[in-house]
Amino acid sequence: MRNFSDLTERDLLALAISSEEEDGRVYADFAHDLRDDYPGSAQMFSDMAAEENEHRRKLIDAFAERFGPHIP
Repeated sequence: MRNFSDLTERDLLALAISSEEEDGRVYADFAHDLRDDYPGSAQMFSDMAAEENEHRRKLIDAFAERFGPHIP
């Protein structure tokens, strides 16, 4: 494990992409689990998952522009 202060810009972007992906999955799981009993809350979590996916897409684009298509 490395110290946060030792991470490069490439490392930080890859970490941010991973975090957005994980957050989106968690929100999508919440939406799925709530859908039957709490459709309004499920929709809110679905919207949050979509927003996280958009954040991830923008970070991937930034990463590819700076460092190429391979994300570690």
